[in-house]
Amino acid sequence: MPGLLRVAGARSVRLVAARLPTVDELLDWGEVQFPQWFPGHQGNQYLDDIVYRYYPPTGNYLGVQGNSAVLVLGPISGGILAQVGVIADFADAVFAAGGSVNSDEAAARFLHQATFGARDADIAAVRGKGYAGWLDEQMAQPRGQRSWDWMQAHGYATVDDRALYDVGGPLAEAVLAKEVATATDPVRQRMALAMSEFFVVSALVAQMPWTGMGMAHYWDQLQDHAFGNFRDLLEAMTLNPTMGAWLNTRGNLKEDPTIGRVPDENYAREVMQLFTIGLVRLNLDGTPQRGPNGQPLPTYTQDDVTQLARIFTGWDWWDDGRRFIAPATNNGRPYPEYTRRAMVFNAAKHSTRASMVLGRTIAAGSDGVQRLKTALDILFQHPNVGPFFGRQMIQRLVSSNPSPAYVARVAAAFNDNGAGVRGDLKAVWRAILLDEEARGAATLQSTTHGKVREPMVRVLQWLHTFGVRSRSGDWGYWPMPYGEARQWYGQRAFVPPSVFNWFRPGYVPPGTAMAATGATAPEFQILNESSVSQWINAIDDLNLITSDPEQFPWCDWHADFGQEQAIAHDARALVRRLNLLLAAGQISDATMQRLVDILELGTWMPQDLSDPNTSAARRWRTIAAVTLVMGCVEYIVQK
Repeated sequence: MPGLLRVAGARSVRLVAARLPTVDELLDWGEVQFPQWFPGHQGNQYLDDIVYRYYPPTGNYLGVQGNSAVLVLGPISGGILAQVGVIADFADAVFAAGGSVNSDEAAARFLHQATFGARDADIAAVRGKGYAGWLDEQMAQPRGQRSWDWMQAHGYATVDDRALYDVGGPLAEAVLAKEVATATDPVRQRMALAMSEFFVVSALVAQMPWTGMGMAHYWDQLQDHAFGNFRDLLEAMTLNPTMGAWLNTRGNLKEDPTIGRVPDENYAREVMQLFTIGLVRLNLDGTPQRGPNGQPLPTYTQDDVTQLARIFTGWDWWDDGRRFIAPATNNGRPYPEYTRRAMVFNAAKHSTRASMVLGRTIAAGSDGVQRLKTALDILFQHPNVGPFFGRQMIQRLVSSNPSPAYVARVAAAFNDNGAGVRGDLKAVWRAILLDEEARGAATLQSTTHGKVREPMVRVLQWLHTFGVRSRSGDWGYWPMPYGEARQWYGQRAFVPPSVFNWFRPGYVPPGTAMAATGATAPEFQILNESSVSQWINAIDDLNLITSDPEQFPWCDWHADFGQEQAIAHDARALVRRLNLLLAAGQISDATMQRLVDILELGTWMPQDLSDPNTSAARRWRTIAAVTLVMGCVEYIVQK
């Protein structure tokens, strides 16, 4: 029971809790925080002055005596009734994990991890409902309009001289911007974006007409399954038409010894290496298992890849035979409907040979569709999946270098949601976002916890926070020209350069203090002098162009800085507000003072705008303030 003892022993100053947890709150917290010991949600039982719960799957008991002493019994304690502390010892952890929220900054911090940013109404809602209550409510939100349907309704699936059928990145970014700025289910979208960096495809995919529509359907599927089961998502991604083009499943043919053809191994390799189990065997906490020679043990061999590749033969795009002549190329193109249909199976092109995958045999001659399902089941049941997937999701949402204990808690939730279900993504998101390392005050103060905000997430946060809208309703203009070097800050949504994403999850920045300890910091792989300066240019242009539709009538986007401009005459109040909304109060007092001094000095403004009370001066001061805050190191590093 080291986890319980560690929590109890960590109390020195009451940082969060304004009251003691109730017995039920303490027991509920124990179930969520330590599902490996106290699985499921059990009812209260009573013995004298002890309130306890019994957990049949593990044989453990968790209870409270006299509304104070916290007790455990069972294998967890070696069969001895043991006291692990008193309720007060656990107060901070209990409330941080889902109880009352003690400040606007704490609520904003949670929103920055769970969504694309904090707005006034969101902060109030989190404070009123608590972390867990608000999160559960969000995960119960229904899907809004599907991205593919929206793009079709706005003319992006129309055959015309714009040749939109061959455009991917800009259209995909447009629909993403629209959804982040306007949708009512930001948690779903944030989780989907995190998973898009795990199940990676790219608008750079070659030989795929209607790439933008295909990317929209890919984005739809990530959202469809964001609160479902990982196994269902794995199959949806496997049969996604864009994924089929990206990793060569589409058109993959069975072996033909007469011409020396063998099945393409691309997807077979990547579905193991990147989408499920990784390269080395993992412990529950994500650390590598090692052999007698001290080297990590591999999860699979080349023979596994070769035999699994047979399973992914015989699949191709859905095609009803309709064609049109593309004006730009004079070539026939399929209609865009195929981009949202799962790939279909052709038995004549499928290898029926037996396959041995990770020690399991998939029989020869069996139904090809069932063979694929069996292979995915084998991968899904592998013990690596929980820690492999869980660690990367922690990296995307909370911390670049999570502790092994944090990974183990998330992996345990993946393995069993408390009701015997494996792969429940809702349980995974709860475990990540409500964990003490996400919510606790200790990690907020730590110099080794947190992550660099990804550049695309910064842009999406800006969209969300400042209520950006499309004046035409089509979101057809991205203010930063696609591919323009001045605006390229290292990352554009839906355009990773390869299946390995923009950065590796195991990247350790060389020549840094992190390298000395082997701490991972993936985002540093795209952080350099050029990307930093280009980010400042990008956010400054976004603020300038979208804040004045009269000066920039060609820009379809408009940002709402009304509340900021209303207080912009007071530089300190303006910086304080932006610190809360954009950085969850994590910009230091010293840095805030420097920003205030710069804004009050005013030499960066035209001379006729030196009076901060004029509307023009307030606009310029707001633009400058947002740029300065979003350029701060203390903003770019999120804790």
